[in-house]
Amino acid sequence: MRVTLFFVCGVTLLLTSTFHLGYRINLTHSEPIGLYKLESAPPARGDLATFCLPPENSYNAVSAERNYLGTSALCPSGQKPLLKEVSGLAGDSVTVHSSLIQVNDMLFILTSRTRDSQGRKLPRKLHNGVIPEGKALLLSTHNKNSFDSRYFGLVDASKLRKVIPIFTFN
Repeated sequence: MRVTLFFVCGVTLLLTSTFHLGYRINLTHSEPIGLYKLESAPPARGDLATFCLPPENSYNAVSAERNYLGTSALCPSGQKPLLKEVSGLAGDSVTVHSSLIQVNDMLFILTSRTRDSQGRKLPRKLHNGVIPEGKALLLSTHNKNSFDSRYFGLVDASKLRKVIPIFTFN
C-alpha cells in the first residue's frame, strides 16, 4: 500500500513538474503520440502548434456535445487543446477541392468528410480565399481523419503556441 502511494505521488510530481517546465504529452492520433516541448517563438508555416478552440467558435459546441476533444482545465472552453501543423498563414491563398487542399503551391491530400464515425453531420468551415491578417490554417498531415481547419475554420494566429517533438512514436 505504501509503495503504491509513493509511486502515485512520484508520478503526479513528475507530471506536474514537466507541465510547469513547458512539456506536453500528446495521446491523440492527430499527430504522433509522445512528449512535446512548448517554445517561446511564434510558429511558422510547417511548425507544429498547440491551441484551444475559442468558446465562440461554432465547432467548439459541436465538439463538446460529441466529446471529440475530451475535457481539460487548460482551455477556456473546458476541452483539451489541439495539436496541428501550421499549414497556412496570413496572405496565403487557399483552394479547397473535393480530395485536397491547396495552400499557395503546396498540396495537402485531405478529403473533408461529411459525417463523423457515428454518422453525424460534420461542419465545413474552410473555404476558398486568402487567409486574412491574424489568422492561420491548421491541418493534420499525420492523420487524414483528424479534426482540423477543414471543420472548425481558421484560427487566431496569436493564440498558437509552437511545440517541438521531444520523443514520439506512432
